[in-house]
Amino acid sequence: MRYSTLSVLIPVPRSVTENGEKLFFRSLRFFRSFSEKSLAAQEKLVSFFAYVGNPLSEGGPEEPCQILFQPDPQLRKEEWKIRITSEKIEIFSGGEPGFSYAAEALMQMLFASLREGPREAWLDGGEIFDAPRFSYRGFMLDPARHFQSVATVKKVLSLLAAFRINTFHWHLTDNQAWRLESAIVPELAGKGTLDGGFYTKEEVREIVSFAAKNHIGIIPELDMPGHSGKILSAHPELACDSSHPGSEYCLGNPQSREFIKRLLDEIMELFPESRIIHLGGDEAETSAWEKCPRCLASLKEKKLKTMRELENAFMTDMTRYIVSCGRTPMMWGTCSGQVYPKDTVLQAWLDIREPLRIAPHGNKVVYSVHTSLYFDYPASPAEPQESWMFELTEKGVYMTDPFILWEKELANVMLGPEACLWTETVPDWRILPKLLPRLSAYGECAWSENSKKDYYDFARRKAYLEAAGYYEYLRK
Repeated sequence: MRYSTLSVLIPVPRSVTENGEKLFFRSLRFFRSFSEKSLAAQEKLVSFFAYVGNPLSEGGPEEPCQILFQPDPQLRKEEWKIRITSEKIEIFSGGEPGFSYAAEALMQMLFASLREGPREAWLDGGEIFDAPRFSYRGFMLDPARHFQSVATVKKVLSLLAAFRINTFHWHLTDNQAWRLESAIVPELAGKGTLDGGFYTKEEVREIVSFAAKNHIGIIPELDMPGHSGKILSAHPELACDSSHPGSEYCLGNPQSREFIKRLLDEIMELFPESRIIHLGGDEAETSAWEKCPRCLASLKEKKLKTMRELENAFMTDMTRYIVSCGRTPMMWGTCSGQVYPKDTVLQAWLDIREPLRIAPHGNKVVYSVHTSLYFDYPASPAEPQESWMFELTEKGVYMTDPFILWEKELANVMLGPEACLWTETVPDWRILPKLLPRLSAYGECAWSENSKKDYYDFARRKAYLEAAGYYEYLRK
């Protein structure tokens, strides 16, 4: 059975209208652009046509049957439209991301048309319009446990771009490792607990450039005040007990704040285009603070009652520093019930009601609840897993809705979702296998209108594209 090539797209688009015409694949030889914003999209299509043995080149106005890139001031930068007739393909957008997303969609349709070979392959005619449900569509990768090579990070970014994911949260520090070349902590480079490896400044710039070319913004993370064991092993004087530094900075030591601000300066210099800086902020233990003379003195001086309140004061100071540098602070949502300034983005991960608790305080929210969006959780019972992990199938990811039942209550604060891949049991060579079974389901969750989603229709579209070789193309 041959499905219409207009009905195979992942993520599912806003609207599709068929016109009954056909455009034969072999007639597509040329493209022409009327917008400088389509350069990345042109490169994607030229690469695809070379892959399938039907070279595409830039043509003049006299060439027949062209792919035309047209600017449309009525469309926003991520919105796009494709119009297919028997004579040409017109791609419209208001910006570079939209042109690239349209090129990705066209490649899916072309793969579907080629499922039975190029001889009689054709595209069905019609018009497609698409726009994102959420402006923030994120994915977090954790190199702090197991390190990922530059090549792997680029492959991940390419996959994110294919499914319209526009934000890459990079968890670069934790108890196990510090993964950046640094003039402040040079002794930590490559000394991870689970494996070695670190990113030189030149490699970071290379990744930043590659992400930008794929219309993906990067959020670097410096985790604090907990999850800091690797740094404190090199600077035990910043812990409550220098003989047993543990994983938490000393909240009562002014040097902790100044040291962290120096690290943040270095990170912001390395990521000049990153508007959001993630500060971690969760799962800190209070036991060392409760026995620490400096923390107890600071608690009394600030007239606070609990160490969670002192932690809040410490992290609020860090967020104010980020704001003073012209950036936006972001933190993991916490279990402690503390309130942070409303210009701080909070990432809800613990349970589905966390956004409801955050919303009254005015903070923007990113939805990453672990039972739905932690990709380290096993997709099948055979995968490595911890005792607390749920089985997270493709369908489980697909059924995620950041609003749950509370769209009205969360409409003004919800930025969008973010899937996360922690790597305690995921070395470099297992990254892509952990992503591809579920990433396209997440892409549709993040991009498409809820009313357009249907898991069984998604499964049909995915199976059709797999049979046509699309996912093999993504792996390569």
